[in-house]
Amino acid sequence: MKRIPLVTCIVILFIVALTGCGVLSQKGETANNAPPVKEVKMVHPSGIPVLMYHKIGEDKDNDAVIREDLFRQQMKFLKDNGYHPLTMEQLYEYVVNGAAVPEKPVVLTFDDGYADTYSIVYPVMKEYGFAATVFINPGDIGTRLTWDQVREMHKGGMTISNHGFQHIEMGQLSEAEQIENITRAQQALEKEVGIKDNPWFCYPYGDKNGYTDKASEKAEIKMGMAMKSGWAHTGDNPYNILRVWVGNAVDLKHFEERLSTEHFSDL
Repeated sequence: MKRIPLVTCIVILFIVALTGCGVLSQKGETANNAPPVKEVKMVHPSGIPVLMYHKIGEDKDNDAVIREDLFRQQMKFLKDNGYHPLTMEQLYEYVVNGAAVPEKPVVLTFDDGYADTYSIVYPVMKEYGFAATVFINPGDIGTRLTWDQVREMHKGGMTISNHGFQHIEMGQLSEAEQIENITRAQQALEKEVGIKDNPWFCYPYGDKNGYTDKASEKAEIKMGMAMKSGWAHTGDNPYNILRVWVGNAVDLKHFEERLSTEHFSDL
């Protein structure tokens, strides 16, 4: 067999080494030129709008309902304008401990657990990667949502929380009756969805009396949503979180106003 001269071998090895360095260099350049991950600026806002939705549908005479097209426009507005929907835990830490939150914060809440919460809201939240909380009445499951749908939303990242076992006015109940309405719902959430010790509550009709905060605390609730209009602030009573009503009357102009100032106009 004919031997390759030593000089030729050295030249070949030198070329291979140069080629390899070029490949490594190109790979390094590719990695270095990758677009940087955008860091979210953390802020301490003077207040946070907690948006309150109910049913998504076509009942134009009911302000507790919002048209699907308008709802989708509002969610697109949030995404296009850099808003960051918060979890309940983030809101709680902000209210109680003054924790920083992502800039342009907003909270999305959906009361009652209508069928459209699963068919419309849930897909939109997944599409935009938004955090959102649904407050359900376990005693009504089967008439609107099913437990299978609730479990799917929970696994898909939606926060499922307590709206009372029955949708009844807490202000008309004794302390013991209020505790029972909360704890029965807690037990159902654990049994059916696997949510143990849920800490969030939403008062049906926003109704309360002098027993309600204590009843919530005894039922191991850490934060409760009211229906009174306004923004949430650091130092607020965590059992009386103000919210911003959103219905058919809130077009994009008024929606933007509700996000930009807590002194928004009444409709």
